[in-house]
Amino acid sequence: MIGTTLALLISGGVLIIFLVAAMVGGLVDAFGEVEGGSSFDADIESGSVLHLTFDDGIVERGLGQSFTVNFNDFSPEKTMGLNDLLADLERAAADENILGILLEVNGVGGYPSTLGEVRKGLLKFKESGKWIVSWSETQSQKAYWLSSMADEMLLHPEGMADILGLNLETTYLTGLLEKLGVEMQVLRGPNNLYKSAVEPYTRKSMSEPNRQQLQALLEDFWSEMRSDIASSRDLKTERLDEIANGMLLRSAQAGIDLGLYDALMYEDELVALLEEKGVSIDSDDELELVSFSRYHNPNAMGDMLAMAMIALEDADDTDKTKDDKESETDDLAEAVDATHIAVVYAVGGIQSGEGDDQTIGSARIARALRDARLDPEVGAVVLRVNSPGGSALASDVIWRETVKLREAGKPVVASMSDLAASGGYYISCAADKILCQPNTITGSIGVFGMIPNMNGLLEGHLGLRYDNVKLHDHADMFSSHSNLDAEERIVMNGVISDIYNDFISRVAEGRGMTINEVDEVARGRVWTGQDALEIGLVDGFGGLQDAVKAAAELASMSNYELVELPEVQDPFEAFMEDLIGVQHATVLQELVGLTDADLAPLQQVQEILHGDRYQSRLLLNFNVN
Repeated sequence: MIGTTLALLISGGVLIIFLVAAMVGGLVDAFGEVEGGSSFDADIESGSVLHLTFDDGIVERGLGQSFTVNFNDFSPEKTMGLNDLLADLERAAADENILGILLEVNGVGGYPSTLGEVRKGLLKFKESGKWIVSWSETQSQKAYWLSSMADEMLLHPEGMADILGLNLETTYLTGLLEKLGVEMQVLRGPNNLYKSAVEPYTRKSMSEPNRQQLQALLEDFWSEMRSDIASSRDLKTERLDEIANGMLLRSAQAGIDLGLYDALMYEDELVALLEEKGVSIDSDDELELVSFSRYHNPNAMGDMLAMAMIALEDADDTDKTKDDKESETDDLAEAVDATHIAVVYAVGGIQSGEGDDQTIGSARIARALRDARLDPEVGAVVLRVNSPGGSALASDVIWRETVKLREAGKPVVASMSDLAASGGYYISCAADKILCQPNTITGSIGVFGMIPNMNGLLEGHLGLRYDNVKLHDHADMFSSHSNLDAEERIVMNGVISDIYNDFISRVAEGRGMTINEVDEVARGRVWTGQDALEIGLVDGFGGLQDAVKAAAELASMSNYELVELPEVQDPFEAFMEDLIGVQHATVLQELVGLTDADLAPLQQVQEILHGDRYQSRLLLNFNVN
C-alpha cells in the first residue's frame, strides 16, 4: 500500500512538472515570436549544419514528439523514427539554411537493414551537392559502415575503430531450464528443420540446419557492408577481408595507412575545418550545429502543451451524442477522390488483441487496415512490417484484411524492414508487391507449438504438488504439470501440420507459386532479402519511400498525402501506464547484474509461453556485431 501510494504521488507530481514545463515552453515560444527570438526559436539559422549522432538508436516510427521519458531518472529521452529521419534528410537537402551534415557516430544499434536504409538516405542527401563530414573519437564496425559514404572520414588522433568481420551469437536456455526442472515439450511443422526458434529451449548448441542458414545470413550481410565500404573508400573488397582477418586496424594512424580515414583531427581542428566550409558561429562562439531532434521538432515544449490541449478536447468529445457521431460517420462515407496513401505500421511480435506501438496486436492492426479500406480518401496502402512473427491465429486475422483491401481495389505494397519473418511474412504475402532491403531477414515460413512441463520446478525446487480429477481422458492435455502422451502429440502435430499447410497455401496464392514450390523454400528457413528475391518471395529492393512510390504507381495517384496508421499511443497515457512497476524491474535488473541483451531471451520465453498456442515466430535472441 505504501509503495503504491508513493508511486501514485510521484507519478502525479512528475506529470504536473511536465505539464508546467510544457506550458512554460509554449509561453516562451509565444513571447519569443513577439519579441524576435528566444532559446526555443523555431528558425534554423543560415549556415547551419545538421548534426547526427544516432546515440539514441533508430526506431521504425517516430511517435510524434521529440522525446519520451526515461523512467530510471525521469529525464527526457530523445527518439528518432526512421520515417522522420528519411523525410528530414530529404527536407534538409533542399533547405538553403543547411550547408551539410556532420556525422558523429561512435556506435549505432540496430539491424543491418535499418542502417542500410539510413545510409541510402544519406547518399541521396549528397546528390543535392551538399557535403557530409564524419568525425568520431571511436567507431564500431556498423558505425563505420554507416559513415563510410561521407566526403571526409575523420578520426580523433588517439581514437580507435573496429573492423573485425561479423559474428552472430545465440543464447541457449536449455541448461537453465534443466536446473530449474522445466521440460519444454516442442512440436514443429512437417519438415520444419530450419524452424530454429525452438532450439534454445531444447538444445545447448546450434543444429547443422540452423548453422547453415545463419552462416548464409552473415555472408549476405557482410557482402553488402563490404561492397559499400569498398565502393565509398575506393578499396578492393578482398582488402577488407584481409583487414578483418589480420586485425590490421589497430590504431588511428593505421586507419590512415589502410585508406579507411582521410585525416586525424582533434575537435578544435574539426571546428576550424567546418568554419572554412562556411559554417556560421552563434552568439556563444559555437558552431551552428542543429541536432536531429531540434531540426525535426524545434518547438518540442510547445508541442507538448498542444498535445495536452488536444487530450482535453478529446475528453470533451465524449459528451457528443450518438446522433452527432453517426452524422460524422455519414459525412466521411460520402464519395470523395482518393488523395491519401495510408502507411500502416506493423512493428513487434504478433499477438491477439490490441497490442501497442511496440507489439502487433491483431485487433489494432486489422482495424487500421479496415479503416484504410473503408476510407474513400485512401487510394492505396503500404504495410510497413518489422516483425519476427508470433501467433499464427493473429497473423491470419491481419492477412485477411490485406486480402479484403485488394478485393476492394486498393493496392497493397508490403515494405519489409529489418525483420519480416514467420508471421511477419504471413501478413505480407498477400500484398500486390513486396519490397525489402538486401539484408532484410525474411522467410521462416513454418509453425511450432511449445508446452512446458513445470513439475520438476514446482515439486523438485518449490515443494509444490498437484493432484486432479477429470471426466475425460485428455482434459488435462494442456496442463503445465503433465507430459503429453503419444496420442496427444499426434493430435497436436496434426493441428500444426494443418496450420503450416494453410500458411504455405496463403503464400502460394499471394506469390503465384505452387504449394510444392513454396514448401521447397519454406520449412522454417530464414532468408536474406537477396536470397528471397531469387526464390520469388519478394518482388524487389527498396525502402519505405520506394514502397510509397510503388503504391502510388499501382493506384495511378500522382498527387497524394501520407496518413500513418494506427494512431500512436498518447504519450501521457503511456507515461501513466508504465510508471508504476518500472522501477521495480530496473532495481531487480541492477541487483542481478543483467544487461538488456541478457534479458532479451528471457523476455522472448515469456512472450511465447503467454502467447497463443501455435506460433509462427523467428528466433530473436541473436546479436550481430
